[in-house]
Amino acid sequence: MEKPSNLATGALALALAAAAACVAAQGARRDEPLLPLPDRVSDVEPAKVKLGARLFADKRFSADGSVSCQSCHLPEFGGADPRRFSVSAFGKVRELNAPSIFNVRYNTSGLNWTARTRDLDAQIAGSISNADTMAHEWGKVIQILAADPQVAAEFQAAYGGEQPVSQANAMNAIVSFEKSLVTPSRFDDWLKGDDHAVSAQELRGYDRFKAYGCAGCHNGINVGGNALMKFGIAGDYFADRAMKGRGAEGDLDKGRFAVTKKAEDLYIFRVPSLRNVALTAPYFHDGAVPSLDEAIALMGRFQLGREIPRGDRADIAAFLRSLTGKELEAAKGASAR
Repeated sequence: MEKPSNLATGALALALAAAAACVAAQGARRDEPLLPLPDRVSDVEPAKVKLGARLFADKRFSADGSVSCQSCHLPEFGGADPRRFSVSAFGKVRELNAPSIFNVRYNTSGLNWTARTRDLDAQIAGSISNADTMAHEWGKVIQILAADPQVAAEFQAAYGGEQPVSQANAMNAIVSFEKSLVTPSRFDDWLKGDDHAVSAQELRGYDRFKAYGCAGCHNGINVGGNALMKFGIAGDYFADRAMKGRGAEGDLDKGRFAVTKKAEDLYIFRVPSLRNVALTAPYFHDGAVPSLDEAIALMGRFQLGREIPRGDRADIAAFLRSLTGKELEAAKGASAR
C-alpha cells in the first residue's frame, strides 16, 4: 500500500497523540483503532452557537440569495448533500459532492476533499468571496446583517460592544456552531464500555472492518479525517466509473494535484470520516456511488485489493450504521413513523 503524503504525516501523528491522551479520561476501551466522541462539547458559548446556526442557514450570505451554508450540509443527510453535485450561488454546479459538516472539528488533516483549507476559520473566511460557493463580498454581507434588527440583536447578545455585527464576529459565530456539531453514537457508548450498546451483527461488522484493513485509514476519533491517501491504490477507480457510465475522469478527480501541481499528489484525497456515513449517500468526492453496499465493495476492490463477500459487506454496513449519531437515529426513526 502507498503511504500517506508528507502533509498528512505530521497531522496524523498529532491527531493520534491527542486522541490517545483523552482515552483514559473518556473511559474508552484500550487497544482499539477508534476513539469515542465526547458526549458534549464545552468549549463553545451557547449564544454564539445559536447565532452561528442562524447565519449558517442564512441565504443572504450568497450573492443571489439562493443558497446558504446549510443548503449543501443538511442535518437529515448526515450534514452532507444528497445530490451528486452541490449547487452554489447563481446555480453554479461544481462536480464535487459536499462532505459532511458533522464532527468536522476533528478533521485534523485539513478540510475539503483535497485538504486545501487548513481549518474552519480559513474555510468560512474564503467561502463568501469564492465564485464556487457564495460569490459575494463580506462587506456587503455585514451591511445586510447589520440592517436586520433581529440579527443585530443576536450579535449584541452574543458579543456586546459598540459594533457587534462584524466579519470577525460572524465568522466566529459560524465556526462556534460548526464546532458544536458533534454526534456521539451507540458505537461510542460501546467504546466507553457499554457492552449492550451495539448488536452482535454490528460488532461482527466492526471485527470485519478491522480484519480487512479498513481501519488502516479510517481510525481515530473521527473514523477518518486525519490523513491523506491515494484513491485507487489497488486499481483504477476512475476507469471503472467511466465503464459504468458515471462520468469520465476530470480535473477535480486528480485530488491534491489540482491544488499543488505536484506529481506525488495525483489522486491524493483527504480520507473522509465515516461517522454518520449511512446517511450521507451518494458516496466519494464525485458522488458517483449511490449505495453504502457498493461503496464498501469498491473500497475493498480499489483500496485494499480484495473482493469483500456480500455477507461481510452487510456486517460492515451494520457496523457503519452504528456510527450514526444517536440524535440523528432518533430523528430518522421519528420521521419514519
